[in-house]
Amino acid sequence: MEAPSRYPSVFVVDGPARDVPFAPPLPRSQKTRRHGQLFLGILVLMALAGLAVQAYFLICFRKELDKATAQGSAKTSPERLSQDPAPPSEKPGAHLIGASFTATGNGTLQWEHRHGLAFLQEMDYRAGSLVCQKPGHYYVYSKVFLEHTSCPARQQKSMLVTHSICKRTPKYPREIVLLTSIIPYCGPEVWRQNSFLGGVVSLQEKEEIYVKVSEMRLVRVKDGTRSYFGTFMI
Repeated sequence: MEAPSRYPSVFVVDGPARDVPFAPPLPRSQKTRRHGQLFLGILVLMALAGLAVQAYFLICFRKELDKATAQGSAKTSPERLSQDPAPPSEKPGAHLIGASFTATGNGTLQWEHRHGLAFLQEMDYRAGSLVCQKPGHYYVYSKVFLEHTSCPARQQKSMLVTHSICKRTPKYPREIVLLTSIIPYCGPEVWRQNSFLGGVVSLQEKEEIYVKVSEMRLVRVKDGTRSYFGTFMI
């Protein structure tokens, strides 16, 4: 028989192992998530700061508005209103529109002065003329729409039509031409033309202004917007 095996009386083993903590590296997606949360937090703080600044300025503006309102109320007190001058009255003016045109003996165009767009304000209308009631400087204007559709075949060159604004005054025996335009017309085809006059003149009481067109048959009217005549004080 073999001799029994001997075991060493002393067992040699390693010492107690120490627990060493080990943190595995974070995945890249988690790092990106943390950075995004930090950025969003900064944005929220900036938005809150902006709201606070806006609220501060609104409070300051409200205080200034209340202050200005109080000052305005003090200035518009009944005592203050009683000292303010009365608003000025409307200045003289008139606007006449073209109707079925006729001419007086001196060729003055007649106008519609009561209906539609026409009106008179501190001025009179008499036989195609506007009669001044209040002396001053006035802007006068006139527009006429001219048309010719059947020029004579023998007519080889253009003819002329004159559009004028004239004045009649007791101080002078003849009419005074204030504004005028001379337009060539007629030709082989249909001819259409707008003529406009406008300028500042001085008018005295009882003086009259009126419009003359040398070829009245060329004047066309439609609902008061194509041919008209008027004035107003400046």
